[in-house]
Amino acid sequence: MGAHESRTAPEKVSEWSFSYEGHNPVFEESWSKLPRDVIVDKIRGLVYGQAIGDALGLTTEFMNKKEAEAYYGKDGPQSYLDTVQDFHRSRWRCGDWTDDTDQMILMLASLTNSLGKASPTDLADRLLLWKQYGFKELGDAGGMGIGMTTVRVLTSSKFRENPHQAADDVWQASGCFLAANGAVMRTSIAGAANFNDIEKVLWQTREFCLVTHADPRCVSSCTIVTAAIALMLQGEYDASTGKDVSNLIKHSAQLAGRFLEGDKVGMADFLKHVHVKSWSDLKLDDHKAIGYTFKAMGAGIYGLRSSTDFRKTITELVMEAGDADSNASVCGALLGCKYGYSGLPRDLLDGLVHHAWLDKSVDKFLAMMGLGRAPTEVPSAAASAVEIPKNVDQTAATAPAAEPEEKETLAAQESVVPQSTAGDADEGGEEVSTSAGAVTTDDNSAEMEATPVSDDADAGADAVAGESGCADGDKVAGAAKKSYGGSSERLPADCDADDSAGQAESNRPAAERDDSPGDTDNTVAEDAVASDAAMDTGAGKEGDSAPAAASDV
Repeated sequence: MGAHESRTAPEKVSEWSFSYEGHNPVFEESWSKLPRDVIVDKIRGLVYGQAIGDALGLTTEFMNKKEAEAYYGKDGPQSYLDTVQDFHRSRWRCGDWTDDTDQMILMLASLTNSLGKASPTDLADRLLLWKQYGFKELGDAGGMGIGMTTVRVLTSSKFRENPHQAADDVWQASGCFLAANGAVMRTSIAGAANFNDIEKVLWQTREFCLVTHADPRCVSSCTIVTAAIALMLQGEYDASTGKDVSNLIKHSAQLAGRFLEGDKVGMADFLKHVHVKSWSDLKLDDHKAIGYTFKAMGAGIYGLRSSTDFRKTITELVMEAGDADSNASVCGALLGCKYGYSGLPRDLLDGLVHHAWLDKSVDKFLAMMGLGRAPTEVPSAAASAVEIPKNVDQTAATAPAAEPEEKETLAAQESVVPQSTAGDADEGGEEVSTSAGAVTTDDNSAEMEATPVSDDADAGADAVAGESGCADGDKVAGAAKKSYGGSSERLPADCDADDSAGQAESNRPAAERDDSPGDTDNTVAEDAVASDAAMDTGAGKEGDSAPAAASDV
């Protein structure tokens, strides 16, 4: 398949009719073979496992493996405070998560507000509000870092009323290429609500995915993750044993494979990423496809197979670099459910700067499920009404102007990246970042190209590093830094230097990515990712043999 040839849209899975008749989100003992306290521990574990993976993954996001080792040594980062302070990373406080977890929290709040039901329009409204305001109580100036694919979807005139159609329009317009990781990076919590009913879990996961990502590869990536989480919560498999983990993954893959019916190439690529034998097989730092949805999924599934502990597995993954925060978000959620909150590293839990704030959202979610008492106070941004002020222009609210240099970089990138990529980098990879001169993509840009970190660190590095309490400037062997107006204050990711006047300082720089095919929230890479769905997989080449059926996973 040529680099600029269109990918044939796979046949749509037959229309799925689902009814919420008799819906009851409240936990009953018959739901699981596990004791109630173990279930609560695992649900907390998946939320905080994702947050830890996200925050630790930021340390190497958009680097390649050689750069990651040069900065952190063979053992990798041992603490959030090890984070090198280049321009990209200095926009977050050490121990803060990025947009990957922000969006998972939006899903958690939506499920809580809708009593365990998936409401695409509710999530759409929350995404719009978050895009404009972020979580204000955390000092956000807005939900920065949204990738180009997600931006295109959010700014569609159809998005508020029919987000699924808006996302499908964007996907079809791309030639059915976009398969970024922006949906899989946030999907984990959908495996906890109604975990007793696998069909409902699959349905709700799909409904949430399609809000921004229409490609069936994105749906299958999300559903294998949530199916595995739901099955672990049911107690159907003992994830502490190798044989049970293999059976858990096989069962989850069979359930997720149904969304790739009729797409032989997609199914082959899915199975390839499910059955990798090593981290290196995933080629996570391949700059042409870091945001591909199957890479983030594959990282999560391979990590789930690991017989080592949470810290070692996540650190190994983080040192593979690429769209590391998105990959580690998916893996962290699965491992968090496997080991439970009680099995997570205490220092990494305590190091999360917004741990207490997140507790309240998790408590409310558990209370909705009948697994705990609701908190007396609830995070306003996570649980606030989703009504968007009528005087707020939707397009203006969701599509901030890009910096001139960012536009130029994007243009240059699009001229180089094949339009057949499979996904962006970091929907957690689709984000458009000027960090160290690199264009990054989170979810919808799996195939996006990111340039290496600059070798020239300017004088601002020491000042910012000292202020943040993270790794000092001497360790930043080449983090290109910007000093806005001579100040070391950190501004929103997409804020131009000329806009610094009057711009409220954000104590918690919001994540810069939202949805790219890989897991970097979508950024420009997302467009490239679709074509590279064939990227390193060979998918799409004539003569490929038909993949095994889902039942043969």
